[in-house]
Amino acid sequence: MIRLVGELAAGGAAQAPVRTSALPSLRRWLSGWRTGSARVVLETGVVVLCALEVLAWQEVRADSYFAVAAATLVAVLARLRWPVAAALVVGPALGWTSLLLTPLVLLFTAGQKERRDGVVVALVVWTVVSSAALMTWQDSRYLVSDGPLRLITDVAAAIAMAAGAAGLGRLVRTRREQSAALRELVAGRARERALAEHAARAEERAHLAREMHDVVASQVTLIAVQAAGLRMLPDVDDRTRAVAETIRAAAAQTTRELREVLADLRGPEQLHGPAPQARAVCLGELDRLWASAGCAGQLVVQVPDGAEVAAPVQRAAYRILQEGLTNAVRYAPGAVVRAGVEVVASTLVVSVVNGPPPASSTTTAAAGEAPVPQPAAPDATGASVGRALSTGNGLVGVRERAQALGGYAGWGATDDGGHQLTAVLPLKG
Repeated sequence: MIRLVGELAAGGAAQAPVRTSALPSLRRWLSGWRTGSARVVLETGVVVLCALEVLAWQEVRADSYFAVAAATLVAVLARLRWPVAAALVVGPALGWTSLLLTPLVLLFTAGQKERRDGVVVALVVWTVVSSAALMTWQDSRYLVSDGPLRLITDVAAAIAMAAGAAGLGRLVRTRREQSAALRELVAGRARERALAEHAARAEERAHLAREMHDVVASQVTLIAVQAAGLRMLPDVDDRTRAVAETIRAAAAQTTRELREVLADLRGPEQLHGPAPQARAVCLGELDRLWASAGCAGQLVVQVPDGAEVAAPVQRAAYRILQEGLTNAVRYAPGAVVRAGVEVVASTLVVSVVNGPPPASSTTTAAAGEAPVPQPAAPDATGASVGRALSTGNGLVGVRERAQALGGYAGWGATDDGGHQLTAVLPLKG
């Protein structure tokens, strides 16, 4: 018994997804008749059926009923524009047993289109009363031979049909109004969620901006001040003074760029002063970037003057080259570096290739983010310091920049113990 119940439960669970998956398809199929070409086909079919019913009416051949048939057809055609007037005109036709579909269709349309409930109730009362009067006038046997029972039966049938048609139209209207209200409610909740998510993101960005300012900006400013002070000491030689000036200039440039990043994180609504103008880096600044890196080697830039390179692509190429040169200096100080930025077909190729460090006792490092530790003379060439300063996110950022523009990036070791970094970016971004 228990096994049988389990099998029945499993069978019901297996059939449930079929029913639930069929319901949305049915709803989509029914909703397709509300708009578009399907709605035109439906309305045309209703008009054709009503016209066939009127034209098949046997009394329409008589001259006295021709005007009634013509008015009925006009009402059917005008029911979408004037639903109440059309139902008012054709209401008495329910008294003719040969005309049932047309007045019921007009009552359904009036119940669906009219906003006021009292008007719809009045149309139902008018249809019942006028059709009963027409039935009595048309056949006096209701009052003579058959008695009032047949009249009461026909009036009850007229009430049921008229109220049913108008009520069905009213039900359709109510359902559509509720669906519209539900869609508005869902849209309102979606807007509320979007606003809440926006506020949460803004708060998180502000938190990140505060942390970056407290952790990075203060330290970089201290480095710049210390380097400037070192440069001004009287007993410092020219080489040390030049190195101090390089450190000061790099720290000052980092502070300016960090200020721009913090302004982007905070947003204009959280700034207490004018927002710093973001400096749009471009391919024209690659020579300055190469000079500031202080690498031994050569930078080759082959970008034709007529080449149209999108601004985001230029910015990404600048940052990728900056990351490659920084890693080369960090992990392989003193190594020969070959960097290039060139247009190949419809792409911009950025490459940085560095050789092994000159000192053979140091690690076989590269311009990557995760070099393999090897025994090395501590700080003999600065490679150990470079590994200690690595955040481990540089190459990840390079790949993300390339993928965001529809390109790709890759890196790896070279045969001579160096490292290479290559990124391919579409010119249009």
